[in-house]
Order: sequence, then C-alpha cells, then structure tokens
Amino acid sequence: MTIDPESLSQLPFFARLQPVALQRIAPRLREQTYAPGQVVVWEGEPCAAVYFVLRGLVRTRRMSLNGREHVLAYLGPGECFNLVPALDGSPNPETVDAVTATTVYRVACADCRQILADNCDLAHAVLEHLAAEVRRLSNMVESLALHSVRTRLARFLLEYAEGRAPARHWTQEEIAAHIGTVREMVGRTMRDLAQDGLIRRERGRIVVVDRPGLERVAVGE
Repeated sequence: MTIDPESLSQLPFFARLQPVALQRIAPRLREQTYAPGQVVVWEGEPCAAVYFVLRGLVRTRRMSLNGREHVLAYLGPGECFNLVPALDGSPNPETVDAVTATTVYRVACADCRQILADNCDLAHAVLEHLAAEVRRLSNMVESLALHSVRTRLARFLLEYAEGRAPARHWTQEEIAAHIGTVREMVGRTMRDLAQDGLIRRERGRIVVVDRPGLERVAVGE
C-alpha cells in the first residue's frame, strides 16, 4: 500500500522533515498489518527491515537457551524497532510480536541507511532515540542487578497504576517476564504485598491501596 506523506509526518521520527523530503521517503515505505500473537521479527534472523508502529502494540523479548523469556519493552504508536541491526548489519537482537492488531510502516535496511544519509533531521531523531534506548536499558540492567523482585514488582505496579505500563490484563507469567523473574515469585510477592496492606485484588484487577507504602518498597526501603 502506498504511504501518504502526510500520514508519515504524523510519526515523531519524521515530524521534523520538510514536505519535499517526505515526498521522497514515502514511496520507500510499505504498510503492513499483524494479528495479535503474530511474530513480526525473529531473534537471530538476518535483519530485513526497520519498523515504525502506526497503530496497535508490540512487545520485544529475548529467550534464554532454557526457554525463559524476558520482555524488554512494549511499543505503541509512534515508536520503532529493529534500528540497531539495520545500522550495524548484525542479526535481529530480539523477537518482536504483536500484542494487539497492529499496523506498521516498514522500510528495508538498505533504504533506511540511505534515507538517514540523505536527511540530517531524521538521523538526529534516530540518534536521540538510540540514546534514550541506551539509558532505558542501563536502568533495566541496574534494576535486575541491584533490586529485589519485591522492589521491581512494586515499580511495575506503580507504572500500571499511573498508566505508564500498557493498559491491558496482565497475567502473572507476563509480569514475571517483564520484571525478570518467574511466575511463582510474582504470585508469592503479590500475596506478601497484599498481606502488608499495600495492594488488593479486585475482580481480576490489582488495586493500589497504600500508594506511599508501595512507593517506599519501589525505592528499596
């Protein structure tokens, strides 16, 4: 499907570009849709394209040799994935699948590199994105290395309460993959937080009862 330059300009990465640049770039992108659960990118495979999320939600994840999964991020409209292997020529570093019905714009790796070479404003936007990713992943490593499951779970619950985690029903297994632990530990820690009067379960939902108390747990007190 042909991409409308005006639609392309609505994505943050392309918002700084002039109409003439958008007119040149739009024909090099293709629109593609994915059903919930469908894999967009497989970890370890050669990089075919860079993707910009137009609608829907995807998750990026890594899998260990023993089958344990760790979710790296959930990405929604305006965000992109698979930039790193497009730039350095390495295989895809993670698996990406659609959480909901998702529409993306995709651009082949070679075309992406040429577009960046021709458009300084877009290259600058990509640098800002990669810098933010380095910071986010550094914070994730710090959290996994230095904080307990109880602290990491408290942080997740606060993000969920504040709307910073995707608004959806989370299973304990999904929460475990997101915070870097196993389902049994999430269940046990949930019970402990409930017994401490910090949260309660209500018709399948988790309600924060004592926000200041949960915030103290989230900073490791």
